[in-house]
Amino acid sequence: MAHIDSNDPSLAAARRQARHSGYVQHAQVMLMAAGIAAFGIVAVAATVMTTLL
Repeated sequence: MAHIDSNDPSLAAARRQARHSGYVQHAQVMLMAAGIAAFGIVAVAATVMTTLL
């Protein structure tokens, strides 16, 4: 069985990069959700305005 040294700098860098990629992906998903919600709010507001006028 292979022994992985936990103090290896390249392994630490790979873990750091993986963690950073996870944060970036989460931020992108949240921005997409916020954009869809904003579009929905604008669509409802436009529908209400056209109904009232």
